[in-house]
Amino acid sequence: MDWSVILLIGSLLLNGFLLNIVIEQAKGISTLRRKLIRTEPIVPDDTLTASIKEKIDTDGVITAIKFLRETHDMSLLEAKRLVDRITGRSLS
Repeated sequence: MDWSVILLIGSLLLNGFLLNIVIEQAKGISTLRRKLIRTEPIVPDDTLTASIKEKIDTDGVITAIKFLRETHDMSLLEAKRLVDRITGRSLS
């Protein structure tokens, strides 16, 4: 085997190893972000509440939930709970 082939194979193996480390780190960050979101309660400010109420009045509850998920990176459950709390349909 030529040295260039050996170096190329070594480089590919090293890149694969490093890529695996990066992917695992990204999963860890994602997990920590989800835990942080679950532990911090969503406290809407007046402008957010007003924009959600306006979205509910004009487009409906489902659109307001989609809006929260897209703009504030909320889970479906978090967005629904916030919309329910604003509309007064909250059970808790």
